[in-house]
Formats: sequence, C-alpha cells, structure tokens
Amino acid sequence: MSDRSFIIYTDGSSRGNPGPAGIGIAVFIKGETQALIEISKDIGITTNNVAEYEAVIQALVWLRKNEYTEAVIKLDSELIYRHITGAYKIRARHLQTQLTRIRHLLDDGHGIRFVLIPREENKRANRLAQQASKKKRKPASGTRRLE
Repeated sequence: MSDRSFIIYTDGSSRGNPGPAGIGIAVFIKGETQALIEISKDIGITTNNVAEYEAVIQALVWLRKNEYTEAVIKLDSELIYRHITGAYKIRARHLQTQLTRIRHLLDDGHGIRFVLIPREENKRANRLAQQASKKKRKPASGTRRLE
C-alpha cells in the first residue's frame, strides 16, 4: 500500500437522459497541479445520475486496484453527494444498486472522503465526461443500457 494522498475529480455526462453517456475522472497527487491520470470512458446509454455514480465507482476501483487508501473525491452532483453521505434517501432502486457498489468499494477505504464542489471547479472531469459521451457509436443491435 502507498502512503500517497490523492485529489480525484469525477463527473458523468448523458446526452438525452437517458442517452449516450460517459464518465470523466482526473486524478491528482495531493499538492500537485499536473494530473497523474485522466480517464474518459464511454459507458453506453444511461441517465446522467447513473453516469455520475459510475464516475465515482470507477475512481474507487482505480484506488483499490492500485492499493491506495487516502483520497478526497470531489464531485459536483448534489444528489449523488447527498446519497453517498446519507443526507438524502434513495428512492430509485437502480441508484440504490450504485450506492451499494460504492459502499462495497469503501469497505476498507477508511481514508476516503467526499466533497461537493461547484460545477466551475470541476471543468476538467466535466470535459472528459463530455468527450466520452460524444463518441460516435455504431447503430445498436444490442445497445447496453446501464440502469
């Protein structure tokens, strides 16, 4: 395990809600201004809320895969932030499933905390998510829907 601490910006984008969706993640070593890694990933056809959740999940997967345990995850979705922190009750079953995935990934992530930030502070992750949701797709015969 590493003693590095990270600042991770996450965002999700969906064009059509549901529509073509993507996630964006920008990882910084705490105190650095150059991104260590940027992730821009097409996640199929889904809603914006699912994309926002998926961005957080993929950030946690990256942390776990690399055996990092210290991070601040910054997101601009008030709904997702309030779900994660327990301030809002989740009414949609598919979002409850997403939250369960996050809880599972946090089982041993004691040094991970979440911070709600204004959209203006999340431009890099937003750009990455927008790029992913704009990717050209072949006409769907078996379109994958994440919901």
